[in-house]
Amino acid sequence: MPTASDVTGAILAAILESLEMKGIAEPPTANTPVDARLGLDSLDWAAIVVRLEGVLGIDPFEEGVDRELKTIQDIVGVYEDALRRRDG
Repeated sequence: MPTASDVTGAILAAILESLEMKGIAEPPTANTPVDARLGLDSLDWAAIVVRLEGVLGIDPFEEGVDRELKTIQDIVGVYEDALRRRDG
């Protein structure tokens, strides 16, 4: 099972890659808000989820998410919870 550090690193790397493809050089942190100010649209987020499924082996959004996602750390939490459920 990936560690919390692995999950955070994978998510930050996937988001950074999408930002760089859009010409945005500002590296994200765990506290970075995931609203429109970040510069990613819904297609970018879909690509990030697909990329993370390849890296982490899960898509926690398949079954829906019942919490508000305000920061990258919130997204990390969703992935960590899904990995715990899967690897129980």
